[in-house]
Amino acid sequence: MTSHVKESDVAKASLTTGTIDKVEITTFTVDIRNFARNYKSNVIGGSMVYTPGAVYTRPVLLVRIFTSDGLVGEYANFATTGTVDQAVVAAKVAVGNRWHERELIWRTARRAGRPSNSYGLSFIDNALWDLAGKAYNASLSQLLGGFRETIPAYASCHNGDRLDNLPNKEAVVDFFLGLKEKGWKGFKMHSWHEGDKWEEAENVAYMREKLGERTELMLDPACVFDSISDAIFVGKACEEAGFRWFEDPLRPLGVGIHQHKVLREALNIPILQTEHVTGPEAKADFLLAGGTDILRADAHYDLGVTGCLKTIRFAESLGVSVEMHGPSPVHRHLVAAMQSTTMYECANVSPAMDDPSPEIYTCGYSDNVNSIGRDGTLTVPNRPGIGVEYDADLIKRNHQATEAITAG
Repeated sequence: MTSHVKESDVAKASLTTGTIDKVEITTFTVDIRNFARNYKSNVIGGSMVYTPGAVYTRPVLLVRIFTSDGLVGEYANFATTGTVDQAVVAAKVAVGNRWHERELIWRTARRAGRPSNSYGLSFIDNALWDLAGKAYNASLSQLLGGFRETIPAYASCHNGDRLDNLPNKEAVVDFFLGLKEKGWKGFKMHSWHEGDKWEEAENVAYMREKLGERTELMLDPACVFDSISDAIFVGKACEEAGFRWFEDPLRPLGVGIHQHKVLREALNIPILQTEHVTGPEAKADFLLAGGTDILRADAHYDLGVTGCLKTIRFAESLGVSVEMHGPSPVHRHLVAAMQSTTMYECANVSPAMDDPSPEIYTCGYSDNVNSIGRDGTLTVPNRPGIGVEYDADLIKRNHQATEAITAG
């Protein structure tokens, strides 16, 4: 019997035969100037805040995956507590499997990492998607069927402070007006840590008055309100000012479905939740139980690209939007591939911080507020995989440790 298989098809098929030989887990640091975590104030409670003269050294995790057919996939970003150890567990699961078996690795590593949510798996999964894009010479958004080359973006300031960075409503609006002149068309305020409902409501009205009717505005109190009544009071102000959404107002973490259902029923404005509700199943439960109108997802918290895709596809079947949390080249690709038009979040910026991402790239990728286009959009990386290159000299200079996981 004559075979009609083309040589190109054979070449493509051979790409799927390589196995993962080694995973390198590397940690290094970057310095954030004039910021520090404040554990002395019970109001601020350990949040990173503007601290003139301070240097905050933040850990960054780089995962590199090597295969038997010579491919390399990689991903780096800030690492939360526990991420490195969890990445090692996920890497031990990954080695020996074929590199295209992301679903198998994902489901196995989730179980291996229980009972904690595996932030480390997120980095492994992102690196596997980077590897796949490089293998097929396609960007991540192309692999996902993306059709946007640029995406609408909004600037999201960090929590207000009392140290001349964002101390009052006038300072917040002045900062946003300066960004508006650069091309930004959407703005989100993170509340002051004190959670004063009167100050918050006045700020909401002032933002709308000064920033104009055709500007997208959002409020994310970042879980500062102790009572549902205070949250409803401020939510009413957002409703009256025509804000795009009201997000995560209630202490301690925004994970209680019932209290957010009460909030939703009291307001006529979309509620955005699940930044701290991790994983596609928990997010689905939160939505179906009435706790939110819009979902949050994050490729660092929600089990990588694979986990985010599960949440996005579920939400799309119900006509629900998924907003990606914070900046990342991976998030640009995911926004570019969604059915609905969502906005990319450049958080947390302020007069003292113009680039919230780790400055670890040599390819020109940037989340600096000055990178916005005049039309209010940011570009999606178009090179194979995630489409970024990391600063090898910086990594070497600030290197802390590397652990290599092999099949042997």
